Amino acid sequence: MNKRIEPELFGSTPDLDQVAQSKEPIAQSSKQAPSAPQNVPDTPAVKKSSNVFTWLGAISIIALAAGGYTLYQQNLATQAQLAASNQRIAELESALSATGEEMGESAGAIKAKVSALSKRTDELWTQMDKLWASAWRRNQSEIKQLKDQASDITKNQKSAQANVSSELKTLSQNHTELTLKLSVLEEQQQATKTLKNQLAAVNSELDQIKSKSQGRDAKQVEIGGSIAELEMTQNALAEQLQRLESKLAAAKPAQL
Repeated sequence: MNKRIEPELFGSTPDLDQVAQSKEPIAQSSKQAPSAPQNVPDTPAVKKSSNVFTWLGAISIIALAAGGYTLYQQNLATQAQLAASNQRIAELESALSATGEEMGESAGAIKAKVSALSKRTDELWTQMDKLWASAWRRNQSEIKQLKDQASDITKNQKSAQANVSSELKTLSQNHTELTLKLSVLEEQQQATKTLKNQLAAVNSELDQIKSKSQGRDAKQVEIGGSIAELEMTQNALAEQLQRLESKLAAAKPAQL
């Protein structure tokens, strides 16, 4: 596979003798032309044609040489690629054979591992089922306890709400009663103030009468009766004022 084939680059290239031989028939044909008066302009035409052929031959030789060299380089590259491919194929074949041997040797070990893993998986599933059942039972008891606690909390909340509502109702009633009592106290205070004013007016009138009675002896009896009436009125007003003040004194501690 590594045998190198070298192309013959210059096998078809004409040498100098062949070029000379190709020129001789041309010269002989020019010599064997019918004898005619030779004109001076014919000689340059023959020289021009021979020069053209020479140039064409040289160009052909150069083109053939370049093509042969290119083909030679391509052949070398192809042979190198072919050698690399053959080497790679050989490496792959050796690796494949080694892999096949290893696979054949490890097939039993793989089966044993698969069997062990299958058994281990079954054991894990069994343990998981047991754990799940245990957790489910434990969670059920905890859930029941939480439900009972939630029910107790709900009952306590309802009872507390009822107590709060009752207390609010009682407070509202007490507030209404206190409002009424305050209103009564205000009225009593106003009545007390009025009685005080009346008592002050009576005292003033009594003082005036007493001052007048001292200068009028003739009218003492009449004045005495008026004084007695005024004193009785004064005593009645004083008693009424005392009762109101006692009521106010008794109502203030209850309000506090």
